[in-house]
Amino acid sequence: MHLEASDPTPSSTSSSGARSRGPSRSALPPPTAAWTRKGKQSRFGYKMHIGMDAGSGLVRGVEFTPANVADTEVTDALIMGDEDAVYADKAYESRERRERLRAQGVKDRIIHRGHKHQTGLPHWQRRRNGLLSKVRAPVEQALGTLKRCYGYWRVRYMGLMRNETEALFKALGCNLRRADGL
Repeated sequence: MHLEASDPTPSSTSSSGARSRGPSRSALPPPTAAWTRKGKQSRFGYKMHIGMDAGSGLVRGVEFTPANVADTEVTDALIMGDEDAVYADKAYESRERRERLRAQGVKDRIIHRGHKHQTGLPHWQRRRNGLLSKVRAPVEQALGTLKRCYGYWRVRYMGLMRNETEALFKALGCNLRRADGL
């Protein structure tokens, strides 16, 4: 999930010499949000990665990073260790992760992706990806709930820790909402 942040520096400065009411540019904290590019679209902000329980639909873990951090870098922090299987998007795929899950006795349910020297996915991988996508759908629903019900399209604060805390509280709200229906 990508969350946009506003630039912490003022968009205009006064050249009239009048004293500004806000803090000076040098007094502002360094931005923790970062630029990323997907296709032809550039964005400035953060990413929120969540780990969910497939059976209950409850959020088990939240990682909040600047937008330029690759998805695969935070995956291991979302794996708690007591899972029977790990379902993940193709952005989280790596050979080392698949081997590590196999060594731990955890079923690998990470979606396959095409690679540089591969013309297309084999039929069995396309079929497997389709079946796994149905199990992963509740994760996307939880992210949609965060956006739709909690208005979490954009972050509110400057700084990674404050925004991460807000993300944790919103995930807690999703869990309470979900627990009411269980």
